[in-house]
Amino acid sequence: MLLISHTFFPDMIDDVHDYGVYANAVDIVFDEEELEDSDVEEDEHTNANDSHKFRNLTDTERQQIYEALLERSNRGKLKKNATNVVAHMFQVSRYQVRRVWRRVKQCRAQGRPVDVRSRRKNCGRKRIQIDLSDVLRVPLHRRRTIRSLANAIGVKKSTLHRWFKDGLL
Repeated sequence: MLLISHTFFPDMIDDVHDYGVYANAVDIVFDEEELEDSDVEEDEHTNANDSHKFRNLTDTERQQIYEALLERSNRGKLKKNATNVVAHMFQVSRYQVRRVWRRVKQCRAQGRPVDVRSRRKNCGRKRIQIDLSDVLRVPLHRRRTIRSLANAIGVKKSTLHRWFKDGLL
């Protein structure tokens, strides 16, 4: 192991003390205005990112987006930057606005009336109906653990646990 002592580098030690390279305490003071400005800019960026999150649009929102796009169109052609403006107005992504406009153009091309309603009807997994009377019919000594209760009513332990978490039982 190599130890550096003051005898090897006496000139360097003097330079360090002269120029104050290794100061004991350094007080750094920032202007409060700069800190406030930086906070405001960060808030603007976070709001900009939050405003364009993906969410399912309601039928009325789709209709309003369609009407706003119609106002910003000229003979079926959108004006420059219209989708960005409308997306900012409704706080949705511009891709959702473009999707609504694409549906409008498809309807017009096929000669159908414009319908921008959502096509989602019954999507997702169908939920199992819970019959609470089954749980009450199980004797108390078989309801003491999740495993025994799940076995008694004929469902999986994970399903029963989820029902407890959701407050259904």
